[in-house]
This record gives sequence, structure tokens and C-alpha cells, in this order.
Amino acid sequence: MGERVLKATIVVLAIFLVLGTLGFNLTTPLAGLGIGGIAIAFAAQKTLENLFGGVSILGDEVIRIGDVCRFGDSTGTVEDISLRSTRIRTADRTELFIPNGSVATMNVENFSRRDKILFNTKLGLRYETSPDQMRYVLAQVRRLLYEHPKVETESARNRFIAFSESALTMELFCYVLTVNFNEFLAIREDLLLRIMDIIDAAGTSMAFPSETVYLGRDTGVDREKAERITGLVQKWREGNELPFPDFRPADISEFSNSLPYPQPGSVAARKDKTE
Repeated sequence: MGERVLKATIVVLAIFLVLGTLGFNLTTPLAGLGIGGIAIAFAAQKTLENLFGGVSILGDEVIRIGDVCRFGDSTGTVEDISLRSTRIRTADRTELFIPNGSVATMNVENFSRRDKILFNTKLGLRYETSPDQMRYVLAQVRRLLYEHPKVETESARNRFIAFSESALTMELFCYVLTVNFNEFLAIREDLLLRIMDIIDAAGTSMAFPSETVYLGRDTGVDREKAERITGLVQKWREGNELPFPDFRPADISEFSNSLPYPQPGSVAARKDKTE
């Protein structure tokens, strides 16, 4: 953008320099240029607004070419900031042109400036889940977040938040320590798979998002696993080891970053060992 403005300025100065060299009187043209400039300014308010908007964007470094941003309802990669507009490449591979004046006044969310990525989801367990099974799932998922080396320990939390219409709902909130979105997807997948293992070990399962008609062949929850988990939680209770409202700070320090990631047996783990 600066290059384009500089070229236009050089061309105008060169014209006046040539005219002055040829002996033309430039007083009248310059006076007329001043009056004409005022008229042009009134007639080209939007153009000037976009021009100064572009200068403002570049000066404040709100966005840069290559940044992934959200502009209102649209998200894409900034490809160019010109004199009039900013060109965005959307996820559908279409080009979106936004006037610089609009960009300068709208709320712009810059994803490329993140230092970590939020993972926030809600999980629903079926209503047959016993309180002790829920305690076990909450404690183990919480411990998983503390153990995982790619999860920020200080901000991680997992809480039972609601009796929803068809599920016992818990909310998981944590920051994944990466700025690469593809890596974030892999880490989120790893966490969700481990949570599935925890839920299965507790003898319960995820709730269906719709109404369920229970027939005689529906086995419901696993009674054997439920009894075993109830006994385990009872031992926690008798030993004053129930991790509610949270684990002890000493336990959290012991758990922190103790979980192997990637999981043993994965291709990535084998690659790390060979390196």
C-alpha cells in the first residue's frame, strides 16, 4: 500500500517538475489544484475514508498479510491490504473484499495472535449414572487434564454443572498449549478418546441426545463395574481422599505433566524415540 501511494506522489511531483522546467507558470495551476482538491475531497469521501482506514490498519498493525481473522460473520486469511479494500480468502476458497473504512471500525478477531487454544465442551452422562460413578468420572477427567503435558494445569477444570433434559451434564474447560490448529485437533481428539475410556471404566455411558424408550433387552449401566467403582469411591471417602471440590495442591503438582503424550504405541511416539 505504501508503495502505491509513493508511486502516485512521485508521478504528480514529476509532472509539476517537468512543467516548471519547461517554463510554465505553476502559480495558477497550484491555486486551482487547491480549490479542486477541496471539491474532490467532498466528492470522494468514501475513497478517502478507505484510504485512511488502510493507513490506520497498517499503522496499528491490527492485521497483517497471512493472519487468520474473523471479520463480523466471516472468517478467512488476509491476502492483501490495498488502497481501497482488504482482500480475504475464506475457508470456501472464495475472495472477500472488505472496504478499509469498514475494517477500521469493525471488531476484528485475530486468531493468528493466540498464545494457546481454548478447549471447552459439555459432556452428558445417562441418568442411570450413580453419584459415585459421577464422582469417579469427574475426578479421573480432572486428573487427566492435570496430567496431560499439552494442557495448561492452572486453568484446567471439569465440573458437574446441570441436570439437563436427557443427561447429567459436566463441562470441560482447558487451554491446549499450542498455536497450531492441526496440532490442537490431534490433542483434542486424544483427550476425548481418553475421556471415553474413563466413562467406560466407570460402567456408565454417554447420554443419547433424544428421548429413549427402554425395552427389556436394554442392559442399562454395567452393574459389576458400578459396584466396583462404588467401592473405590467409598475407600476415597473413608480415607478422606475425595478430590472435591478439587485435588490437593500437592497432588496437582505430582500429577502435572506426568501423562505420556503422544500415547505409547502411536506413530508420533515412535518417531520421538528414534529422534
